[in-house]
Amino acid sequence: MNNVSIYRANAVLLLGILTIIALYYGKVFFIPLAFAIIFAMLMTPVSRWLENKGVGRIPATLLCILIILLFIAGILLIISLQAASFSKDLPQIQSKLQQTLGQVQQWIQQQYGVAPQEQITFVQEQISKFSQSANKFLTTAVKGAMGLITSFALIILYLFFLLWKREKYEAFFLKVFSGDEKPVTRETLQQITKVAAQYLVGRLISMAFLAICYMIGFSIIGVKNALLISLIAVLPTIIPYVGSIIGGIFPVLMAFVSGSTGMVIPVVCVIVAAQVIDNNLIEPIVIGSKLNISPIMTIFAIVLGELIWGIPGMILFEPLFAIIRIVCDHVPKLHPYGFLLEDDVEEPKWIEKIKHVFSKG
Repeated sequence: MNNVSIYRANAVLLLGILTIIALYYGKVFFIPLAFAIIFAMLMTPVSRWLENKGVGRIPATLLCILIILLFIAGILLIISLQAASFSKDLPQIQSKLQQTLGQVQQWIQQQYGVAPQEQITFVQEQISKFSQSANKFLTTAVKGAMGLITSFALIILYLFFLLWKREKYEAFFLKVFSGDEKPVTRETLQQITKVAAQYLVGRLISMAFLAICYMIGFSIIGVKNALLISLIAVLPTIIPYVGSIIGGIFPVLMAFVSGSTGMVIPVVCVIVAAQVIDNNLIEPIVIGSKLNISPIMTIFAIVLGELIWGIPGMILFEPLFAIIRIVCDHVPKLHPYGFLLEDDVEEPKWIEKIKHVFSKG
């Protein structure tokens, strides 16, 4: 019995290591494919709706891709228009930065006895050292931009084929398993598709709510370019937990630089209030227990995703863990792993009542 347990433990450990190695070294292939699969799950109901209205499969697929492209283009257009308006305030921001820099220099001189000229010399030396690797950094940045364009093109290409021939891929999984397991396999695929799509929609709704709250709050306070700052602050929140902290830094800095020091605290209050409402009301309603992943496993997913795939991994590994949990729940031998992944925190009663009201609507 002990030998069997040790053998199974070693087999699971070896499988996990090989999977991580494959995901790490194959990330150029897997990351675009993973994004395409998530988008395909999201747009499948739209494609079916269009097909029920008499639109052919290929035109419906192209329309779904066009919707995604227009959504991304709309966000980029808003940011670019706001950035043009933001450029008018650059002289004032530069003046504020110089003033702040002078105050910091004086503080350093008072605390550590380092003259401002010595501070400038030190900074110049560091800049000189950094400039030695500037060409390498620029080359890396250009390669990264080209890689991003290539990955986006692959995502669109994968998405087209996944939507166009979606029945074929479902039939493939059904053919892999025997007759008795086909109903379970079909149910598993349906749950995976539903959870992945609902998670992405819920995340977008949460981001839209935060953007609206930020924009209204910042506008009331008097922060300039409130829309641009709100959008930039919201974009990182697609990453659970970590994104809200990263996104909140930018509005605080802009309030300090472009406004007055008295504006910082109100900006922080707006960010905290919006995050509290989103975490305790919006996300439980629009996302809720759809993923059914415990908080500690969500943290593991974010950390592991960053180690293997970087920022895309931080976005993708949470729904990936949810997919793994669904598979474990439908395979008897994997039930212990599903139990380890699932969330055992009971949902508050008031959340259930609100969900009930929304379900009736």
